[in-house]
Amino acid sequence: MQTNFILGEETFGYQTSTDPSNSDRRLLIAGSKNVLIDYQRKVKIRPGYTRLGVANTSITENRNAWTWDTSTGFKVPQKFYDDELEAYLTSVDGIEINAWTRISNGWSTTKKLRADTVFDATENIDLQIMVNGNDNLYEFNGAFAVVASVTAVTITKEGTQTFAENRFYTTRDKTVVCVRTGSEYTYTGGEGSTTLTGIADTTGLQAGDILVQKIVTTATSPASGRNNDTIHCFENQIILGSETDELIYGSKNNDYNDFAFSSPRAAGEGFKLTLTDDTRAINSLGSLLLIFAGRSTIFKVEFEQLAVGSSIVETVRIKKIDTGIDQGALNHECVIPIGNSLAYLSNEVALRIISNPEDLTGIDPRTFSNPIKPDFDAEDWDVGNTYMTWYKNIIFITAAAGSRTYMLNFIEDADGKLLRFWNPPQVLPIGPMSVIDSGNGPVLHGHSNAVPETYLLFDGQSDGQYLDMNVEDKLPIDARAVFAYNSFGKRGHQKNFDEYYVEGEITPSTTDLGFSLNYDFEGSTQILDRTIDGSDEDILEGVVGFNSLAQQSLGSNPLGSLLNPPSTARKFRTVLELAKEDFHQLGVTFSTNDVDRYWAIIAHGPNAMLSPRKNTTIRK
Repeated sequence: MQTNFILGEETFGYQTSTDPSNSDRRLLIAGSKNVLIDYQRKVKIRPGYTRLGVANTSITENRNAWTWDTSTGFKVPQKFYDDELEAYLTSVDGIEINAWTRISNGWSTTKKLRADTVFDATENIDLQIMVNGNDNLYEFNGAFAVVASVTAVTITKEGTQTFAENRFYTTRDKTVVCVRTGSEYTYTGGEGSTTLTGIADTTGLQAGDILVQKIVTTATSPASGRNNDTIHCFENQIILGSETDELIYGSKNNDYNDFAFSSPRAAGEGFKLTLTDDTRAINSLGSLLLIFAGRSTIFKVEFEQLAVGSSIVETVRIKKIDTGIDQGALNHECVIPIGNSLAYLSNEVALRIISNPEDLTGIDPRTFSNPIKPDFDAEDWDVGNTYMTWYKNIIFITAAAGSRTYMLNFIEDADGKLLRFWNPPQVLPIGPMSVIDSGNGPVLHGHSNAVPETYLLFDGQSDGQYLDMNVEDKLPIDARAVFAYNSFGKRGHQKNFDEYYVEGEITPSTTDLGFSLNYDFEGSTQILDRTIDGSDEDILEGVVGFNSLAQQSLGSNPLGSLLNPPSTARKFRTVLELAKEDFHQLGVTFSTNDVDRYWAIIAHGPNAMLSPRKNTTIRK
């Protein structure tokens, strides 16, 4: 006689805002962590992380990170920690580097370093402009070279590209810095060749040294004594905000250091605006500049060109948008553009999204974090240590103070229907995140919240820090998939079962997939623990096939390799035989806490039926 199993065959998401005993049985609930739900609706242990670059045990966290996709096609991944700004270089001039390389040091150890880019028509390249919480602006052009040879007055680089093709200045500040020694060398010519000339003294420089263009500092810009904390480029104008005053400065669109304007103001000139609070974040949507001020305020800035006689003037209008209390942005790193919308973390704290700003007089930003509001309410959202990023149709929010990362997936099906679901919290020792191409294509990396290290995320089957070429220090992944309680459609009746069916994927090294049953709320009637052994040939079937990226739409492929199990993974199905025990609701948990583990749950459920007995103990 066949057994009728009542199966949950999909996992819909992670939710903690509803009663776990009154939620859909296909939802994961509080207690779940370090598992992911893929587009096939399987729940699986998340992959691990591995370190990018050498170990660095200094006790100082990464305070910001970004990847600059330059106008010449050269990508410059950067991170900021302590007083250091570094770039990850894979190769320069055909020489393999594969290391974090200093751009400059001497930055503030308490303030954020923030950056955006403008295009310089004279050099015909984009420039990275930075602020560091003081009254200076800092300019970097993203130029690197490897020294091939030196004479007393010249420097010859490796490779066939000229210094100018490597982004070194031809007209601006012609000074290079040796990364190894910090020594500066000013040149007068040779940028159009592979040899810089006119150098007064090349003492200390040697073949193999890495050169970087010196960062240019412009003091007291736009005003003496003013702290520049926030920066954003809007139509090639640098927009500056401060955490210590209520002013917004905008530069000319052809000179980021010129904030002057005439009356009437000509198109493209600088401007100055006065807010009602200090600036927390600046971003833009279409033709609108949006400024988040204080805890609760959002301003929109509109630029309109008008003909006055034979001249074109431009007006700058600022309007305060109606918002609720604490609906302003938490910080500048927590405002990210997504298509024609802006997602941001508010001071409530909630994940909100603004769409269609052209029609706004006031806004009611949609709230997307309500399904996991208890998690958000309990989290330590340190204003200076919280970050957001958008990567492959997922919003990542990192609460670095608690080493937790939250993930909201967006998946569009073939009919254009948009699906959204939260994943359980990922326990990861990271703060800021950025996309880095370290040789295997651009993939997501997390920068440590404790030491100046960077990790390739979702890589391998363990959390690990690679100490050298031959030794791997693996850390276990504590993964738990806790499903909502199941009443089997008869909440007020007792049920029982004697068999439980589980189907999924597993590797032979996963000999200890924990399977735990809570009979009634928090196991008040009974808690039963069993183990599924991935090396048991009796329950194993064929090898799990890889999911080809070419066969999936990009909208349904949120993290690429996460769709692919390890090459040793196999399908399994098992029926666990258990003694009957009466219950009203059943909770199920799958878990492991070790290295080199992989498992995924496709379907599970018992052969539950109504009990012939009544629960007389609750009758009063």
